[in-house]
Amino acid sequence: MALLGLWGCSTTPVEIKDDKPFKTPEFESKIPYVSPEMLRVYEANLNKEYLIGPGDVLSIGIWKRPDLGGKHVVGPHGLITLPMIGVFKIGGLSRDEAAKAIKKCYLKYYDDPLVTVGIDEYKNNKVFVLGRVSNPGIIHFDGAVTLLEALSMAGGLPTDDKSVFLSKCYIVRGRDQIIWVDLLRLLQKADMRTNVRLANNDIVYIPDSMDASVFVMGEIEKPGSVPIQTTELTILDAINLAGGPTENADIEEIRLIRKVEGQQGVKTVNLDTILAKGDFSQNYLLRDNDIVYLPRKGIASFNYFLRQIDPLLRTFISGTIVYEVFKK
Repeated sequence: MALLGLWGCSTTPVEIKDDKPFKTPEFESKIPYVSPEMLRVYEANLNKEYLIGPGDVLSIGIWKRPDLGGKHVVGPHGLITLPMIGVFKIGGLSRDEAAKAIKKCYLKYYDDPLVTVGIDEYKNNKVFVLGRVSNPGIIHFDGAVTLLEALSMAGGLPTDDKSVFLSKCYIVRGRDQIIWVDLLRLLQKADMRTNVRLANNDIVYIPDSMDASVFVMGEIEKPGSVPIQTTELTILDAINLAGGPTENADIEEIRLIRKVEGQQGVKTVNLDTILAKGDFSQNYLLRDNDIVYLPRKGIASFNYFLRQIDPLLRTFISGTIVYEVFKK
């Protein structure tokens, strides 16, 4: 039923004239991707040093006072317990800041104590990588970590569907920031300016990349949806990914159906012209929810095809589109 609202059911699709080509300069997306310049702004306020926090395992040493030193696990509220001092809040401090703060406390009892703070296990710095990755969960890191490193540690895409890959993600930072990152730009075009540095407690979410699709239907080997995985998916790409035309397909009367200017638009595509003559003017770039329909030779009825397909696919298209448009 997803396309019912998109296509409607009361108007007849109209043939779009050649002076209004379907071709678009690039895949249109309403996602507000953050520019590389803005990503640098987001990175500017990140801490440059590691800050101690809950779960960290520390080694505190005081020169010539071994009884005062030892290992400590930072509690949930950033607290540890020190001999003679008692409860001490160490969470949120760097190692140098922590050493100076502990020294200040022991100055009440000793002259110029030499204090060192080491971090044996880093547990506080973490990001959450969720969504369409092989190993969703928490990733711990001991220093600066980038989006690309986090995705690598999370295993990338699940191995059960290698035909789909990462295309976008968003980063939730704090209570009021959501940063959308174009992963196609990072992974396919190697634009490392979009490889943003992550902050402690960031949430990286990978949505399902199948959410932008076109529907290849009719006399095709594998009718159904084809994900728009790149910025330049053409009709030839979609037909190829769907297995190619069947021997009964009328490849000279392929229809591209799209909502344009508030109404349903239909473009006739001659695949034979593209392949035999090398005329790629009809090899249109596709948009989300486009329908590519390959009619049957001699029977180009849209409703005829609706009766042949799997019932699940019928929910994606409107059976009330006036099928006379597809008659010869």
